[in-house]
Amino acid sequence: MRRSAVGIALALSLASTVPANAYERPFSWTGLYVGVNGGYGWGSASADLAVSGTFDGVPFEGGGSRSADINGWLGGGQIGYNIQSNGWVLGVEADFQWTGQSGGISGCLDPVCAKATLDLDWFGTVRGRVGYLVFPDTLLYATGGLAYGRVSAEASASGIPGIGSVSVSDSETRTGWVVGGGLEWALDRSWRVKAEYLYMDLGTMRSKFGPVSATIPNGEFPIDVTASGTVRTDFTDQIVRLGLSYKFGEAAGYAPLK
Repeated sequence: MRRSAVGIALALSLASTVPANAYERPFSWTGLYVGVNGGYGWGSASADLAVSGTFDGVPFEGGGSRSADINGWLGGGQIGYNIQSNGWVLGVEADFQWTGQSGGISGCLDPVCAKATLDLDWFGTVRGRVGYLVFPDTLLYATGGLAYGRVSAEASASGIPGIGSVSVSDSETRTGWVVGGGLEWALDRSWRVKAEYLYMDLGTMRSKFGPVSATIPNGEFPIDVTASGTVRTDFTDQIVRLGLSYKFGEAAGYAPLK
């Protein structure tokens, strides 16, 4: 009897020295999460300006083609859902970003000179994610899907014979695609932090101005001038950002990795 009592006391003593988390099951990546993020975007815009018209019945044309950096900070939020199957994690994520990305383009092609200011006002993505747990708390993933965003442009052309200058202001919500990847770390069962790279293509925006016309006094033979033009802008963006997310709940019946 005394031996039994001593054995029970020893077992209780040993149990009290075992960390509480030793009895806890490993966390799961399965579940709904929301979070915030911030980073920087290195955008690239190429613009083609074409101007054509007539001067006293004689056709003319001009314009230019240039590219520019559309860079700036960005920030926003994300929401997503993951499903874990052993070492694999599959999911879907949507995000929305406000940006300060802006830049300008200018160039001349005799006799017309043109300039444009371009801004990426905001963008969002809806993406699938496929990842693998290189460690139980570290997810390496690839991602890709739909991208959409609002691109604003202000363009002007000067040196148009008989007219001088014209300008156009336009904004358009464009859709395109996005691909990328990243690393995500589990700080505990609920909190996640990630570093991510995305490449986004929002396609082509076309802004038209004109036709405009003018009559130049020339004694008994006034000269009629007409002109119209198109600004064609292609936009791509490279994005690097950090994110912090909170995962809700814990998956029922989760089995530890083997």
